[in-house]
Amino acid sequence: MALKELQEKREQLAGQIKVLADKFNAAGNQWAGEDEKQWTELNTAYDENKKLLDAENKAIEDAVARKQAVDARLSEIENAGRDDGQIGRDGGSITKGPVNKPRFQPSDLSDPNGYNGENLTFALAGWLMNGSHLAVNISDKHAKAAQALNLSLSSPVFAFNLNRDWDGAKASAHRFRNALSGEDGTTGGYTKDQTLINNLELAMLAYGGMMQVSEIIRTATGEPLRWPTANDTTNTGRQVGENASHDLGTDPTFGSVMWNAYTFTSDIVKVPNELMTDSVFNLAVILGRMLGERLGRIQNTKYTTGSGAGTAKGITVCAFAGVTAASATAIAFDELIDLEHSLDPSRRSMPGVGYMFHDNILKALRKLKDGEGRYLWQSGANSGAPDTLNTYPYTINQDMASSIAASAITVLFGELPAYKIRQVGQIVLRRLDERFADTNQTGFLAIVRGDGNLLDAGDHPVKKLTQAA
Repeated sequence: MALKELQEKREQLAGQIKVLADKFNAAGNQWAGEDEKQWTELNTAYDENKKLLDAENKAIEDAVARKQAVDARLSEIENAGRDDGQIGRDGGSITKGPVNKPRFQPSDLSDPNGYNGENLTFALAGWLMNGSHLAVNISDKHAKAAQALNLSLSSPVFAFNLNRDWDGAKASAHRFRNALSGEDGTTGGYTKDQTLINNLELAMLAYGGMMQVSEIIRTATGEPLRWPTANDTTNTGRQVGENASHDLGTDPTFGSVMWNAYTFTSDIVKVPNELMTDSVFNLAVILGRMLGERLGRIQNTKYTTGSGAGTAKGITVCAFAGVTAASATAIAFDELIDLEHSLDPSRRSMPGVGYMFHDNILKALRKLKDGEGRYLWQSGANSGAPDTLNTYPYTINQDMASSIAASAITVLFGELPAYKIRQVGQIVLRRLDERFADTNQTGFLAIVRGDGNLLDAGDHPVKKLTQAA
């Protein structure tokens, strides 16, 4: 369906969901007849519509990005043509100089900016083919690309940096960014250089929710990272009389939060050598997505529920107690209001403030109303904005509690980017050539190091709702 049809369908489904929820509440929280079945069907249809709408929006954004990439390439070729004796699109005159200069030539590879998407693509292709019967297809182009990156095609290990930009410019040692934004997100940056590297990173970032909303810190090395904190929220100044002395006040409370570098592995993915024969570049896309999803799953779990003892400290562990629900099996509207106001007002006004919960919890929260009979959950169909809960955006995290049960941490609320994910700026790929040779397969695995913790100076930027015991 076209974008307009999808938006209209979303609005229609949202209205039908609200009608059923009205009937449910009017009947004393009881379903009548086929209403519960219809409720489930409508919610399923709404979620499916949202996926289609998101895909349509992404397709539009990708098309725009591709158009921009084509225009940029044409402009580059035109400028190169003027420099090297070619005729530009505007019919410019021919000047003296070399003609038909290759887009990619060995002399370019010694450039300080050799760490770019094109070199990564050819070096990775050569590394994938090396050690198999496809090695005969390795060309000087692959070898030179690997040389520019200081990589060996014959090594069983292929390590690439996360803390570099694909355009060749080296990022700072401590690179801060929000997942799936800017050059890495829906603006189309991820459409450049579609290789294993990009697909692995994108899948790792997109899976589960934590890496979408947390702030990511990428460091070049894995030594412990200590972030100093200072809490001065309980101290105030004072008024003094004329010529009065100014006494020393109370010092702020100083502390620090530590991030280590724990190792996460995708485990081994076995790839039939026939697939490698078909297309090395297609293999890069498929393998990158598989390895990235595996790394994304384990990291999301640890960054959500990790104990902090020999592993990451998950957000549900380090979030501060906000509200304990009166019931073990239900969440009341007033309890969500209390949860919001358990957060300091200065925190509620910060970017990135919102809810986080499992999709099953969202299903239950969609039925809640305020005292005026208005639903807390609001569809963004009319404005094209994200859906909200009591005006705040929410993030689905399938590693949180999936049911409203005794002592379960069902809802988080707060400044979610205050949870910091530290990644060591390198992913290591390992190729196991001989281990599965008897089945004509090659094994691959990916390894990344990281840690997660909440940057809390004492004012508790994220609060949690816990069900009654």
